[in-house]
Amino acid sequence: MKFAISSVLSTASAAILVALSAIQVAALPLGANSPASGLQKRAISGINNYNCKLTAAHPRPVILVHATLLTVDSWSTFAPVLIKNGYCIFGLTYGLYPSIPGFGGMAPIEDSAQELATFADNVLAKMNVTQVDIVGHSQGGILARYWMKYLDGAGKVYRHVGVSPITHGTTLDSITTWLKAWGIFAPAQPVFDAIAPSFYEMVSNSTFMTKLNTGGDTAPGVIFSNIATKYDEVVTPYATCFQNDTGITNVLLQDLCALSLNEHLTMVNSLVVLQFVLNQLDPSNAKTANCLSLLF
Repeated sequence: MKFAISSVLSTASAAILVALSAIQVAALPLGANSPASGLQKRAISGINNYNCKLTAAHPRPVILVHATLLTVDSWSTFAPVLIKNGYCIFGLTYGLYPSIPGFGGMAPIEDSAQELATFADNVLAKMNVTQVDIVGHSQGGILARYWMKYLDGAGKVYRHVGVSPITHGTTLDSITTWLKAWGIFAPAQPVFDAIAPSFYEMVSNSTFMTKLNTGGDTAPGVIFSNIATKYDEVVTPYATCFQNDTGITNVLLQDLCALSLNEHLTMVNSLVVLQFVLNQLDPSNAKTANCLSLLF
C-alpha cells in the first residue's frame, strides 16, 4: 500500500511538472534572436555600464527583469534599442536554482525579489540616484512589487512597466484547475517545490499571490503600465496581467496591432511592445505603437 501511494504521488508530481512547465518550454521560440537563445550566456553590449551618464531626458536607470525560465539575455531585442535611445540600462539574472541549472526565475519568488532588491540598491548607490524605472516580463513584472511592499523598496521605483506580468497569478489555461479537481495538485507540491518552487507560487490564489495582492495590486507614488497579449498561454486568463487600481495604463497588444501574434515569451521580441515600453518610459516623446512599429 505504501508503495502504491508513493507511486501515485510520484506520478502526480511528474504530471504536474509537465503541466506547469510544458506550456512555457513549448513557448520558447527558436533562433538566434529568440528568448530561448537567452538561456545561453550572451553579452548585450552597453548593459550594466555604471559609467553611463544619466541625462535630463533620461534621469533614472532602467532595470530590466526577465521572465521565468529566461535570463537577462532575453532582453537582446529591447536593451540595445533602449541604450541607443540614451537610457542607462541594467539587468540581472535572478532565481537560478540548482535542480535546473541555467534557467532563471526558478527559486522561491521571495528570494528572487531579494536578489532584485540587492541589485537595485547597488544600481541606486553607484548611479547616485534615489529611484529607478522597472521593465518586468512575466514573473519579472511582480518582483519589484514585492520589493516595494515587503522589503525595502518603498519609494525607490518611479515607473513600472509590465510586459505580460503575472500580476494575479495564472491557471495555465485551466490546467491547475483540472489538477486540483483530480486531487493531485496539493499532494505533489512538496516534491515540485524541491525542483522549481516559484511555479506553485505563481498559480492563481496561491499563498504568495494572495499576500502580494492583499491591500491592492499597486504601490503608492509609482506610475504603472502593462501590456498583455490575447495569445498568452502562460498567464491565463490574459486579463489577469492588468492591475485594477485607477490611473493604471492597461493595453492589449492586439488593440495596437491586430497582426501581432506574439504569445507570452515572445513579447520581448515584439517591436510593437518595444514601442509601447519606450512610450511609457518617456511619454513626452511618445510615438504611436501600431503595426507600423514592426518596421522599426
